[in-house]
Amino acid sequence: MNFVKSFFKNTISTPVRFILSTLVWIVICTLLLIGLSLQHVADNASSNAKKSIGSTVTLIAKQKKVTEAASTNTNETISLFKSSDVKISDVKKLAELKHLNTYNFVVSTPAIANFSNTLQDITVTGVLSNAATEDFSNGTHTIVNGTGISSDTASNGVVLEKNMAASHHLKVGETFELLSDHGDTLKKVTITGLYTSKNENSSKIYAPYQLAKSLKGQGSKATVNLATFTLDGPQYIADFKETAEQMETIDWDKNTLIGDDSAYQQLTGPISDMHALGEKLVFRTLIIGFLLILLLQLTFLYYRKKQTDTHTHITGFKRLLSDILLPIIIALLIASMSATSLTKIIAEHSASPVISKVEQVSPIAFLFDHTQQASIQSVSATQPAFNLTSFPSLELLFKTFGLALFISIIAVSIIIFILYRQKKTIN
Repeated sequence: MNFVKSFFKNTISTPVRFILSTLVWIVICTLLLIGLSLQHVADNASSNAKKSIGSTVTLIAKQKKVTEAASTNTNETISLFKSSDVKISDVKKLAELKHLNTYNFVVSTPAIANFSNTLQDITVTGVLSNAATEDFSNGTHTIVNGTGISSDTASNGVVLEKNMAASHHLKVGETFELLSDHGDTLKKVTITGLYTSKNENSSKIYAPYQLAKSLKGQGSKATVNLATFTLDGPQYIADFKETAEQMETIDWDKNTLIGDDSAYQQLTGPISDMHALGEKLVFRTLIIGFLLILLLQLTFLYYRKKQTDTHTHITGFKRLLSDILLPIIIALLIASMSATSLTKIIAEHSASPVISKVEQVSPIAFLFDHTQQASIQSVSATQPAFNLTSFPSLELLFKTFGLALFISIIAVSIIIFILYRQKKTIN
């Protein structure tokens, strides 16, 4: 108790010294907290970017240009672009590469659904798993009743859009018929699940890819229209494509991989810069802060140079506490109120908006439009949101406090060494 009273007495007795120490620590703690916050925000933004940007690579067959007669009555010809299927064996070879999360087969074909003698044009999308498709992975489609398409789904099981099922008074477990677009194949199917879609009037029905192939009525059983590979993150797209294209067992004159990580690279640029800025700020603040505290304490010692006997070493220790511990605590409180707004300003300045359009071929175009080049799908990649709370987390505050103590311990250790050397010299 006497120690505490003495501690506050020493603090109050030298207000100028205490205020000066507090001001120095406010600057140090604010800069440390800003640096740590920048790193924390950059890490979160990087994680969000990986989730928001697709990490899918698509294997499709290259289009072939063929020439056909325009009509039987003329000698004119027209050029058409036709694409074949990809081999399932090639897909399984690629599925053995590193950083692959999952892969999926896709077979898409137009068909006619017979709902109790009510006919409706629909699109049947055959897959290994509907969960691995882009529409389900990005939240556009969501299973709300029953189960989706998987390896456990029956060969005639389908997943229907909820509003479509409701309009025809159908529910999970009931059946209807699917007629192929060319009219020579009829399949009786059972509804295994219902999904909702953010797109209005979705007419897409999901089914096992074998069922879709039988409705399409073309191609070998050992092939699919295309295959998609979902990687562990967009940062692995370039490596995956490079490794895959070195596989000599796959005919790359007939097949191609589609996947672009340019959007991810453009987003990670400012994120990496921000993280590096935070690291530099923390490192330089530690060095400059240490020199400032050491210089400040040596200056205080200079004005107390007559009090160097053993008895006053204890007083000096109390003085160090009043010069360091209490100012750090006060500085942390003040820094926590200003660091967030300063971090936000620095983050917005260092990561200028990254708005670009990343062009990538839409593989679905290869399935329906063989008379034109594949359409181009534009993806808008905007600057990642650097989310900041109004008050730093306890984790960041503890880290800042720990770094401040680290500076103090090093500075105090040097001061104690100086006092010890002076005492030894005097003796």
